[in-house]
Amino acid sequence: MITVLCCRGIGEDRGVNMLTNTTQLLDPARFVVKQVPWEASYGPVPDPGGSAFDKALSEGRTLLLRMIADDPNPVVLLGYSGGAALAGNVAAEVGRGQHPTLDVRGVGLIADPLRPPSPDLPGWGIAGQRPITGMPVWQIADPLDAICCCPGNSPLRTFADQSAAFSLADPAAWAADLLDRLRTRRWQAVILNWWRPWTVWQQYSEAIDDVNGYLFRGDHTSYWVRLAPGTNRTYSELLADRVGSLSD
Repeated sequence: MITVLCCRGIGEDRGVNMLTNTTQLLDPARFVVKQVPWEASYGPVPDPGGSAFDKALSEGRTLLLRMIADDPNPVVLLGYSGGAALAGNVAAEVGRGQHPTLDVRGVGLIADPLRPPSPDLPGWGIAGQRPITGMPVWQIADPLDAICCCPGNSPLRTFADQSAAFSLADPAAWAADLLDRLRTRRWQAVILNWWRPWTVWQQYSEAIDDVNGYLFRGDHTSYWVRLAPGTNRTYSELLADRVGSLSD
């Protein structure tokens, strides 16, 4: 048996969520599916008093590492959106050899906000880049989804940097994080050529279109219905195919 540990997206239900569209297609004779009960919050989303994304990730990391260590089976990690950041970060640590006793056989990430660049997709994750080595990695990304395929010079990157530590429950920590980012230059490089205003207008127009895609066109939430390019499989089905191809 292989255990599939699922890290849901921000605000999603623990029982049924985006990853359910993948896990329900796995052979129950080979795979046991478990949900990771991390907070899955991004400041006031979905709970006005919720933790900042950075804090939720930190606490989720501790929880996920413990669940992997306690599981009697080898493990596959799955994550969607904010949960993909969590699953991918832990997979990257395992791949670097930081947890040599953990048996992680692969990681599948839908809409990873830290997806590294690849030749077949535009841009990279809105929150930056995080490579994963040492195991099979299945990056599932809709080219229209700005969370995982954000243009390199998008102004949205600055928003992602500024909001990662935001929380109504602890605004002082948010302010401290902003100051630390300024001191240590922990900002993604976004170039705005103000002396060429037409290029700035183009960048902001593209960012506005990306936001509209996120909010109104379903570019971030349609992985269970949209077909992956060049296939007759939805993105969720494609990930199930990849996980199912693992040998025991």
